Amino acid sequence: MGNELDFSKKFSIPIPAKQDPSQPVLIVDDQSDIRLIIGHHLTKLSFSKVLQASDAYDAIAILQNTPNCGMVLCDSSMPLMGAIDLLNEMKERIDLTRVPFCMMLDGANREKLMHAVEHGVDEILAKPFTLQDLTVKMTSCFRNFHNPKNPEKVYELAKLRLRENNYEEAGEIYQALRETSPNAVRPLLGLVRIKMAQGKNEEAATLIQQAEELNPKFVPTWVTKAEFQLAMKDMNGAVESYKAAIFLSPLNPIRYKSAADMLFKMQRYPEVVEILELAWSNQVQFKELNHYLSQGHFMVKDYAKAIKFIKTAVLAEPTNITYLNQYGICLKETNQFDEASKIYNQIIKIEPENKSALYNKAILLFTKGAKEEAIKLLDRVVKKHPDFAQAAAKLKEYQENLKRPA
Repeated sequence: MGNELDFSKKFSIPIPAKQDPSQPVLIVDDQSDIRLIIGHHLTKLSFSKVLQASDAYDAIAILQNTPNCGMVLCDSSMPLMGAIDLLNEMKERIDLTRVPFCMMLDGANREKLMHAVEHGVDEILAKPFTLQDLTVKMTSCFRNFHNPKNPEKVYELAKLRLRENNYEEAGEIYQALRETSPNAVRPLLGLVRIKMAQGKNEEAATLIQQAEELNPKFVPTWVTKAEFQLAMKDMNGAVESYKAAIFLSPLNPIRYKSAADMLFKMQRYPEVVEILELAWSNQVQFKELNHYLSQGHFMVKDYAKAIKFIKTAVLAEPTNITYLNQYGICLKETNQFDEASKIYNQIIKIEPENKSALYNKAILLFTKGAKEEAIKLLDRVVKKHPDFAQAAAKLKEYQENLKRPA
């Protein structure tokens, strides 16, 4: 980019002189002792708010809720996601702000350093480090990012205008970036989002095609294409685009979660299962995976498979009524009646008037021949929940069944 300084002046991009110690600093490292040491150092440097995450996956949720974060200090390699994965998410996602990013590197060598530089980290802090090392690198990281010639400052302003629904200025910035860097895909994707927001779908489709032709291996292109296809109700196309993103980045849990979230919203449960089974087969574990798989299999009524994942979810949250109810239904539908009864009793102990548990327990009782007890239980449900039509219908059915001669 040849005229970045002109951009800074043209769009009035603020260039702070020094870091504000009142802004939060996020430490991302899977080793709690490292986080503790850095936090202690930051307190000495007068930083008043220090945030911590044990991996980059959790860091994303923190950054979503901390738009004024001043800097990220992130370990290069962690379970789930590493520093480069997090930095890429911060660059591309509209809901995340790209802030000064310092990567902490253990066993630094030329290859690792070049890899970090190629992906645009603002500074590298080699482990182990002293308070003085940390101070120097944080100052350098801040200055490198808040350089008037840093194109990331321009991209961040465009993202900010998008979040503000200021499409005119956002479009002007992305167009300027596109003209200055004709081989870059990011400006095209920014323009796609603007066209989608404006309802100019044909123009958005053309820009997506151009982005795909320019760099078919750029993961955000496929994510953006999937979002566009979802908006156009092209479900099959969206699933294929998500698969393409996953193929290019098979170990990034965000790809699977984002796809599952969108498909759950659209109630496309078979596709949810298909995407999540890819995660399972690729041995990609993330915190919501068991929950998502349990919900997906449950919604497609594959109760035998759902049991495995719901059991894990229940172990993590033993008082979660939703999980317990689904677990009971799965056990009932797979003819494990005694185990299902135990689960419903467990729910009723936690929540005595839970209508789903009472209803399903009544069905189990009737199936096992305890017809009068089942009717009594259903009568209790209907009286407590008079709008529960399914229970009322089942009560009438069972009452008529009891009147028939044996």
